[in-house]
Amino acid sequence: MKRSRWALSALIVAIGMWSSGSVDAAQTRSNAATTSADGIASNTLSLQIGSDIEVIGDTRNRFATRRSLIAGLSVNQAMARLAESFVGSPYLAMSLDVDGAEKLRLDLTQFDCMLFVEQLLALAWSQSFDQFSARTQSLRYRDGDVSYCNRWHYFQDWVDSAVKQGMLEADFALEGEVSRSLSLNFMSSNRALYPKLRSNVLFDCINALENSHRVQQRFIPLRAIESVLPSLQSGDLFAIATRVEGLDVSHTGVLVRSGSRMDAIHAAPGEGVMRSPGLARYLRSVPDAIGVVIVRPTASAIGTQHSDNV
Repeated sequence: MKRSRWALSALIVAIGMWSSGSVDAAQTRSNAATTSADGIASNTLSLQIGSDIEVIGDTRNRFATRRSLIAGLSVNQAMARLAESFVGSPYLAMSLDVDGAEKLRLDLTQFDCMLFVEQLLALAWSQSFDQFSARTQSLRYRDGDVSYCNRWHYFQDWVDSAVKQGMLEADFALEGEVSRSLSLNFMSSNRALYPKLRSNVLFDCINALENSHRVQQRFIPLRAIESVLPSLQSGDLFAIATRVEGLDVSHTGVLVRSGSRMDAIHAAPGEGVMRSPGLARYLRSVPDAIGVVIVRPTASAIGTQHSDNV
């Protein structure tokens, strides 16, 4: 039963994915992150947030409540606290693929795994709801252009975009990582799984984007997970590298440390947002998993240091 559920989870995640040494060296990385954060603060707010926006349920109130929880925290600390605060929230598969035209959908009431990671990162970087809207737009869409074809449907593409915007560390690496070259074409190869791709126009667009689309993915193999656990931080983002053809990852979430143990908080089918104790044990329970991708939010606290502008 567990294997069947997680196999289904891998497909559901693929359907809902967007479409995520020295003191001197550490200080240099921190300064670079702060500079990048200053840039993104202005860049995201310059995006045009039009009428094609949909705020789900009491998302505005939930934004204000969570902002009060993370005042003064670094982005990593904020991500961990936010993740814990949403445990118990319901799961919604294909949360962005609703009927009708593509809209900027903001939802802090229910999640699939990638929406969970994306909305928390946007929240941690935002001081106002308008800024949250703009950051979500810049994270979710190529050049901030709200359309299905411009939505980032693969985790590696989403990460690369977030790195360029300064929200994720550019040169973060862990000892023991390996690299593989991947063709990302799961969507065009599995058209029937995506209701939106019934449209020939949308299918042709996605098919053109995926044609010869290759990426380099760095990940920690399952055999090496225990060796990297001491290097991980609360608030790091994880994604499960998968052997499923044409797909880079099958699931995503946020890491939260509990003493010496590193746990995974994630939105899971049939469970909602949940905490899985022990990252290594959890990863080895997921079918088709070959390892884990770890990315780290930038060190700047610019997105969370104020509490009065919510």
